[in-house]
Amino acid sequence: MKLTDVTATLITSVTIVVVSVFGTLLASANAEEKQASANVQTSTTVELARHDFPYKSHYVEVKGAKMHYVDTGGKGSTIVMIHGQPTWSYLWRNIIPHLEDKHRVIALDLIGFGKSDKPDISYKAPEHAEYLQGFMEQLNLKDITLVIHDWGSILGFNYAATNPDNVKAIAFMEAAVAVPPIQPPYGMQKPKLDAQGPSTVEQFGQILSQIKTPGVGEKMILEDNFFLEQLTLAGFVGWLTEDEMNAYREPFSEGKNRMPMLQFPRDVPIDGKTPKYTVDMMAKYNTYLRTRKDLPKLLLHLDKGFVTQRWAVEWMRQNLSDITIHNMGEGSHFMQEHNPDGIGTAIAMWMDANKL
Repeated sequence: MKLTDVTATLITSVTIVVVSVFGTLLASANAEEKQASANVQTSTTVELARHDFPYKSHYVEVKGAKMHYVDTGGKGSTIVMIHGQPTWSYLWRNIIPHLEDKHRVIALDLIGFGKSDKPDISYKAPEHAEYLQGFMEQLNLKDITLVIHDWGSILGFNYAATNPDNVKAIAFMEAAVAVPPIQPPYGMQKPKLDAQGPSTVEQFGQILSQIKTPGVGEKMILEDNFFLEQLTLAGFVGWLTEDEMNAYREPFSEGKNRMPMLQFPRDVPIDGKTPKYTVDMMAKYNTYLRTRKDLPKLLLHLDKGFVTQRWAVEWMRQNLSDITIHNMGEGSHFMQEHNPDGIGTAIAMWMDANKL
């Protein structure tokens, strides 16, 4: 073989090796680029709170557990919505659209509820208050308008009384505001002569007494899911679709996740067995509500409210300063599902009128 042939063969071999190596490196680089792209795509995937609650899910760590919330963003003043028992931020889904154009709206899930973590804690009111305080601090929320309901009212009022310089207004509905015994002309209605059985309030008191009974309450809530299925969702039949009712079932699909639903009723201030910490918490914030003069308040009530009845409305009208009151007509305790447009519009009008 001639030298020139050997040289040509070597050049050809080297070329093949170089091309092969280059091809391998190029393929590897392409693979890495695709993987990186896939990682970026995965990391930027938006998790919605639910398909019919189309706001991005956010999480913040408080006391070692994740608390879930939705946040509309925006540059307006901050509204924080706090749900009660046994709901979650989903309750506010049809009210948020009335407020998000002018305000930053945040709707959170209390610890143990909704998409928030369910740590192994007692879920007593003081612990909820600590998690709520931590939530506000972690997000550095300032100059807040609270929108609160049910147990969210107890925790929200307590937060306001504890942090008076950080809350500039409160809108509340079916909320736990203590009022004196009924006075004329707002006396109790005379019972019908043919009335059978106890009143709705008396029935609820009997149910709470059962839930507070050790062993009995555990079976009712943890095993039978009584509070959600019988006390809450039964009232939504004809108002909500099955899919919407499932949204309330999803966080409590397993009995072990229902501990928060068991403890809230046991903390309810409705009988002599109420824990002292609930009594003290309510006494503190009720004094705050009566004495605070520069705090715009909005009461949204029903014709026949369960928590906020006729006498309570009139007492608040006479005794709480800077209060605006709207009768929202008929509905149930979970009035956000019956009249979300009316509630959202009323809050928006009140905020505009008070330049909040």
